[in-house]
Amino acid sequence: MYRYFLAIAFLMTAQFVVVAQSGFQDEPRLEALLAQGVDYVYNADIKNFNRVAEQVNRMKPNHPVYPMLKAMSIRAAYYPIEVESREFEQMRTYLEEVVQRAEAMLDEDENEPVANYFALASLGLLALYENEAGNTFRAVGYAKEAYSYLRVGFDLKDEYDEFYFSTGLYNYYRVKYPELYPIYKPFTWFFRDGSLEKGLKQLDIAYRRSIFMGPESASYLTHIYLHYENLPLKALPYARKMVTKYPNNPAFAVGFLETSVAAGLYADLDTYVAQLKQNPKKYFQMVGYLYEAMLLEKKNGSLQRAELAYQKSLEIGSGLKSEEAKHFRSYAYAGLARLADQQRQYSKARDYYQSALSQAQYPATKAEAKAYLD
Repeated sequence: MYRYFLAIAFLMTAQFVVVAQSGFQDEPRLEALLAQGVDYVYNADIKNFNRVAEQVNRMKPNHPVYPMLKAMSIRAAYYPIEVESREFEQMRTYLEEVVQRAEAMLDEDENEPVANYFALASLGLLALYENEAGNTFRAVGYAKEAYSYLRVGFDLKDEYDEFYFSTGLYNYYRVKYPELYPIYKPFTWFFRDGSLEKGLKQLDIAYRRSIFMGPESASYLTHIYLHYENLPLKALPYARKMVTKYPNNPAFAVGFLETSVAAGLYADLDTYVAQLKQNPKKYFQMVGYLYEAMLLEKKNGSLQRAELAYQKSLEIGSGLKSEEAKHFRSYAYAGLARLADQQRQYSKARDYYQSALSQAQYPATKAEAKAYLD
């Protein structure tokens, strides 16, 4: 049951700026600063992002906006953040401060939309990361609290375009998650109904209309169409938009590579592969070598070189524990399994697919591995 609560909380992983338009529209200078900060953080310009955060703090002392900005800057700078790291502890401290400040505002006005959404964003992130850290009891508590704030935004989307993001995600995952994990269907009766089609439409509205949640909406649409709808060509325009608009953010390069290769479009990807391989973070290096291997396998047919690159990817990422790292490790193991099968090393191929299955996060890799193992 706890996984369903966590799925609901997962929808809220980057909502800190959703309230900017709705809560600060009477303060144009502050609103402009927040919009600028969004571009800085999505383009991996943490130095300028932190400068904006300090300006916001001077304008809004004791408001939850400042600790949320600090939490999100840590999340962006160390993405994907490892839950056992010092940076994770710093981020968690800021998120807990957000909740405290938001609850203080709600004590004065329980219907305050700004406070409701800052509380929602913080609790959603806390639930997500506590779950990843293995702290199930704490994660469930945070997720339950997050859902109570989520309901506030259902009726606000027509007034504020930014709320199409949260409502769209809820509508989609409210249906998709029980489809993927039928064991949790009996526990969904007390949640408001959802709609896959409506959720996707609302996310696209957020992508096209919202000032602050456009990039996040594009990221989720890429993710959903790629991993859950198995429609990489529908995911590609969103992925391309983000990598073009935010060229300094390696996470968007990862998304564009993943989507392009899934769509069978291999041209003009070498630059992104090279950028990731040269990134100082092991996670991005791992992904760079992975996609070098995929291009060698699928585009060039250079199987021996592909095998070396897959092995290099696994070697670099061996100590990484994030869910994102597990996902890309599953790709590497599946690639090695395909190569082993082509060499008629069937026992080795089965072993690699078993490893891929143990790491896989999404249906496509699970289906590929299970089909071979069955």
